[in-house]
This record gives sequence, structure tokens and C-alpha cells, in this order.
Amino acid sequence: MPDKATPARRFPRFLAEYAVLVRRTGKIGSEKMARTRTIGGGGCMFNFHESLGVGTELDLVISMLGGVVKAHSRVVWESMAGPYQFEIGVEFLRMTPDDQQSLDTTLAALAAARR
Repeated sequence: MPDKATPARRFPRFLAEYAVLVRRTGKIGSEKMARTRTIGGGGCMFNFHESLGVGTELDLVISMLGGVVKAHSRVVWESMAGPYQFEIGVEFLRMTPDDQQSLDTTLAALAAARR
């Protein structure tokens, strides 16, 4: 029986460590710092000290090569990596056109460096 093909990703992912400020949407005072591990056009994965819960909406501020990108996001998966260590996968829901342009520029630079 042939192996089942893995579906192609909609957005390529890149290994990239950027500082990210994580805030639960609507929860003032909930801001915590984290670091991305991967990033792509549709979202990112970052390490965090606690579970956030799948479906939780977040406001992220990611410090990238060309500046800061703000993205309204949603947790789509999380995995416990160790005691008080979680890997959090989020999808980007909304960002301004300027933030989208900054993200696209950073991703293009990461793609060029991969070649």
C-alpha cells in the first residue's frame, strides 16, 4: 500500500528567533515575553512558560529584522515541552497592511538566506 502524501503547507515556515510580547486579547496586565522558534506568513510558534489554551486569542508584538509587527492571533495548538515549558502554535488573524508588509519583507529575507 502506498504511503499517504503529506499535504503541502499553505505558508512556508522558517526557523527564526524573535522576541515577542504576548498578551491575551482584552486582558490588560497579562503581557509576557517569549521567543519565536518558527515563523511563516500564516503564524508562528513560540516557547512560553504556561499553557494558553487552544482557541485563546492573543495580541502579539514581534520584534523582527525591519521593525515591530503587531498581529492579532489565535492559539491553534500547544504542546508541553517540559516543566513550565510549552510550545504554542498560533495563526495570524489580522494585522495592518504596514505590518503585513514588514512580515513579508522579513520572510523574503529568510527565504533568500535559506537558498
